[in-house]
Amino acid sequence: MQSQLYTQYGFGGAIGYELTDAVSLHAFGYYYASNPRVGPAISPYISTTSFGGYANIRFSEDFGSEVGVRRYVNPMSGRWTTSPIVTPYFRVGKRNKVKIGLPLGELLKAAVWGDNDNPLRYRPQPSQPQQKKK
Repeated sequence: MQSQLYTQYGFGGAIGYELTDAVSLHAFGYYYASNPRVGPAISPYISTTSFGGYANIRFSEDFGSEVGVRRYVNPMSGRWTTSPIVTPYFRVGKRNKVKIGLPLGELLKAAVWGDNDNPLRYRPQPSQPQQKKK
């Protein structure tokens, strides 16, 4: 796949509902007809089937956080993976037009539950030397 052109088709959508001025709920889902398995260098650029939801909690006009969960097909392993969404953010500029966020979900997941679903964690083990028969 890395040495040829690859076309991927899919569709998706998102919906949101504002509960109060400080809290809004969002749901999303994306479906792709094929979910290829790729290496770690290409995986951030491959879109895969995913769905989830999050709550956007605004603590002030300039600061807030998105908290939720996402389920997606991991492009390196081909398996479904669950990942938390934890993204504190702040807004800058006139009229708060620019939103700068720090996605901490994957770091939190690795710290609390470990990274068992990370295929890069497993390294090839050398085979054991064969024992001579006597």
